[in-house]
Amino acid sequence: MEDLKDIISKNIIKFRKLSGLTQGELAEKLNYSDKAVSKWERSESLPDIVVLKQIADVFEVSVDALLSSEQPKNQEQHLPLIKQKHFLIAILSIGIVWVVATICFAFLGMIIPSFKQVWLSFIYAIPASFIVSIVFSFLWGKNWHQAFSLSGLIWSLALALFLTFKSINWLIFIIPIPIEILIIIFFSCKDKFFSKNKNN
Repeated sequence: MEDLKDIISKNIIKFRKLSGLTQGELAEKLNYSDKAVSKWERSESLPDIVVLKQIADVFEVSVDALLSSEQPKNQEQHLPLIKQKHFLIAILSIGIVWVVATICFAFLGMIIPSFKQVWLSFIYAIPASFIVSIVFSFLWGKNWHQAFSLSGLIWSLALALFLTFKSINWLIFIIPIPIEILIIIFFSCKDKFFSKNKNN
């Protein structure tokens, strides 16, 4: 039994590092505390079979890969490829936003030639890109990705509104400041707060 604990421990550590996750981030994905993950990695306890399957799903490997002391090379090479796939999907999705913005720019320019603010389609593509980034950062990203995406959204929305409406002055850029402070506080304390509220 001790040997199995050691094998699972080493494999969790290895696949977690290959996935670029911290103990807290892995715990969050499993809805467990980081203390529980720490115990598994120190061979102090074993995750049950349901959790083992969840861990395998997070790493996108088989349960056998977590239980085996000898890993096929393709299992280890598989994780960096997953990261590249996630990155490519996110970039392509953001690219689609800019294609739509370009189409809007061209059509508005042809249909309403008198409309002088047709260039705003590109300005509104910025917050739209951050919305897409938020979705993917909450699916696959880390805390700093999520915080960056949310910050980008609030500041780019302020910019878009400032450039769209002449009646709005520069004071609109004051509004995102307290929101930015809340984002920083939330993501600084997120792991600690949620790990205390999860079961070990």
